[in-house]
Amino acid sequence: MELIFIAIGGAFGAISRYLVVRLSAQIFGTDFPYGTLIVNTLGSFILVFFMILSLEKLSIDPLWRLFIGVGFLGAFTTFSSFSYETISLFQDGEIFKGIVNIVINNLFSLTAGILGLILGRLIA
Repeated sequence: MELIFIAIGGAFGAISRYLVVRLSAQIFGTDFPYGTLIVNTLGSFILVFFMILSLEKLSIDPLWRLFIGVGFLGAFTTFSSFSYETISLFQDGEIFKGIVNIVINNLFSLTAGILGLILGRLIA
C-alpha cells in the first residue's frame, strides 16, 4: 500500500512540476531556469511545513505523509534538473547565471524551509 501512495503522489508531483515549469517559462521567459527555482523553493517550504504540522500538531496517517512527502514533493522538487540546468549554463558560457542559480536555489530553498519550520511551529 505504501508504494501505491508514493506512486500516485509522485504522478501528481511530476505533473505539477511540469505545469509550474511551463507556466514560469511563459511568464518569465527561458533565459534562466525560473521554474526549477520556484519548485525547489516552494517544495522546500511545503515539505518542512507539512512535516512539522503532521509530526507535532496533527495526527496524519503515515501513508499520507508518504504520499505528500516522498511521492508528491519528491517528484515536484528536482535537484537533478537543477544540476543539469546549472551545468548547461556553465557549458553555454553563462558562468555568472550558473553561479547565481546555485546561490539563489540554495538560499531560497533553505529560507523557505526555515519559514516552513517557523510557521509549522507557530501553528503547532
